[in-house]
Amino acid sequence: MAMPESAVLEYSVLEQAAEWFAVLGAPDARAADHAAWQRWLDASAAHREAWRRVEQLHAQLHALPGAPARTALMAGPRRRRTIKALLLLLCAGGGAASLAWRPAELRNYVAARNAEHRTGVGAIATLPLPDRTRGWLNTDSAADVAYDDSQRLIILRRGEILLHSGADAHAPARPLVVEANGQRLRALGTRFSVRMTEQGTRLAVYQGAVEIGTQTVVPAGSQVDIVDGHPGPLVVSSEEASAWSRHLLIATQMRLDEFLRELGRYRHGHLGCDPALAELRVVGSYPLDDTERALTMLQAALPVQVRHTLSWWVTVVPR
Repeated sequence: MAMPESAVLEYSVLEQAAEWFAVLGAPDARAADHAAWQRWLDASAAHREAWRRVEQLHAQLHALPGAPARTALMAGPRRRRTIKALLLLLCAGGGAASLAWRPAELRNYVAARNAEHRTGVGAIATLPLPDRTRGWLNTDSAADVAYDDSQRLIILRRGEILLHSGADAHAPARPLVVEANGQRLRALGTRFSVRMTEQGTRLAVYQGAVEIGTQTVVPAGSQVDIVDGHPGPLVVSSEEASAWSRHLLIATQMRLDEFLRELGRYRHGHLGCDPALAELRVVGSYPLDDTERALTMLQAALPVQVRHTLSWWVTVVPR
């Protein structure tokens, strides 16, 4: 599918702006480089807008001391290429507003960093629980387990958890509750996953049912997004979505951009595609414990090639 001309222009101009930012920020930048940049800037309003966005993003990155993005900006000998790739990623990813940390987000970040159970990017681990419930933590996830005499509480601090509830030997039996983003989800003899997203919390139920608060019950085969404490409409969930616990990403007519977003959760850096390829459909099972092999499989299945601009900056482009 052809990409609209305006989208092509925006993508191209942002790339040029990020490149110029890297050129001018390099220690070997010359007067001729500044003169060439000025000619580029004066050439069109689109160039000036792209440059404004890059400068704004740069200022916000420096307002986040210790953040990974700022650390990457100040990295050593590959600073020019790192700045170019990082700024292009941020420009393409939604603008400067996405960098603003609200107090609740900062609290969640600190709590996740100090959680009892954590996984790194690309790691999937079983969650040890003191009853017959089985649990798994997905990539880049964190949780605390707080069982007491009244409840079996699991607090999801970041990422995603999959649970297969087991019978409680305690008398009287205690409810199994997952808390995420301040929302309490009570298992009703079930297998389900909970994922924290940028918008809120996503609950997918594969067996049994899960109660949200005290009023909404989500049955097996359903999925719901909870935003600001309010459950949205139920949509169909698929067992395939829980295949990550077996280190698999199963795609059934999945859009390429969506597929790469999911695969990208299991590796460091940027993984994206040329916007012209976004609506290509992906089918098959791909390994999450070897994302490079998954990309090689993707390249064999579709008319695309995988371009490694940097070790952590990977783009799928037309073949």
